[in-house]
Amino acid sequence: MPASVGCPRKYQTQEEQWQAHAESSARSYARHKRKINKHRQRKYRVAHLPSQASTTMSHQNISLPKQVIKPLTKRLLDRALHKKEEFLTLVDRSPCTYADGLYVRFMEMVTRPMPRGDDNEICQELMKIGELIKDITTIEDRILNAAGVGNDLVEAQQIREEMQEVEHWLEDILCGTLEGVDILTKAYEDGTLLFQHVAK
Repeated sequence: MPASVGCPRKYQTQEEQWQAHAESSARSYARHKRKINKHRQRKYRVAHLPSQASTTMSHQNISLPKQVIKPLTKRLLDRALHKKEEFLTLVDRSPCTYADGLYVRFMEMVTRPMPRGDDNEICQELMKIGELIKDITTIEDRILNAAGVGNDLVEAQQIREEMQEVEHWLEDILCGTLEGVDILTKAYEDGTLLFQHVAK
């Protein structure tokens, strides 16, 4: 009999409990991946890592003189920092509190029919973050093609990774809503949602 309909499982440590939730979340995402991606792909493409672009790097761009490359990468990095500021404004400069607020607002509306598609606040926020990730990925590619691997590229990558972490938190909550309110509530009460683990 599945664990979800049997007696609650006892865990020896908090790490063990979190690991069990992470595995459950991964299984849930695998089951609902098509539904989740349907929402996401309507608004933005899946971002690819700059390391993939490095195999097709333009040699012509690498040969640009330093006096051209430096101002170019500075402008690109400034754009990346502007996107980071947009992201921080979106999450009210506190990603964990932002994720917690989305969870709380969802639980406040569960007595009413859950909105579908773009009306779902979690999906809306995923699309906003996804657009920012897409923009940062484009900037990363341009920095990589112009100047190769360096400090500017690393800084842009760090900005993208911060955004992707929050994106994963929201996908974790979304998986819980697809699994059921009881399962999502228990995960929250146990402190095993991804954003709760990071907040500890």
